[in-house]
Amino acid sequence: MQENREIRSAEIRTDKAQDSKNSILLGTPIVFDKPTTINGRYGSYTEIIKRDAVSENLLKDVPLLYNHDVNSIPLARSPETMELRKSGVGIEMRATLPDTPKAKEIYSSVSRGDIKGMSFAFKVPKGGDEYDSKTNTRTINKIERLYEVSITPFPAYQETSIEARMEDIFKRNTLVQEARAKVNDILRIQLKSKVNQILGKDDK
Repeated sequence: MQENREIRSAEIRTDKAQDSKNSILLGTPIVFDKPTTINGRYGSYTEIIKRDAVSENLLKDVPLLYNHDVNSIPLARSPETMELRKSGVGIEMRATLPDTPKAKEIYSSVSRGDIKGMSFAFKVPKGGDEYDSKTNTRTINKIERLYEVSITPFPAYQETSIEARMEDIFKRNTLVQEARAKVNDILRIQLKSKVNQILGKDDK
């Protein structure tokens, strides 16, 4: 796993209105300002990716892979054979697959509905997100890098270092709650002692 690498999933489909000579896949790997529930090893939380989190420069030289296999030849790459366009909804993808047996097999599987998912891998820089413990919401304000987009038969919605970061957050929240409980116990003891002094009783 690369440092601070995060993976999220989305749906993929074929372009029904396409020229029959080309195999084209469509999808929206990133959706802006949409609260999404992330179910991780350390609990669930809500995640929102802000529209300004993704700059146009991030959409250049991004490969389209199969199942995150970085050792294989990319199926497409932006901007030459894959268009990644920032819209009001999110990042729209349109990829033209090569005329190879593997690409034809993948396209056929997506067209049949055997493969419905894709994942995108990205990196959030330090200070690029914020967490609201009251609403249990993580807001991503900046994405530093978009590593790749992958067609995946079993897309994982989350696999990332954010899991470790969320564990730290949950641990800190637990420590805060325990500290507050200890302070409340001390205050109750002190209050009891003051009341007993006022009433002229010994603190037992």
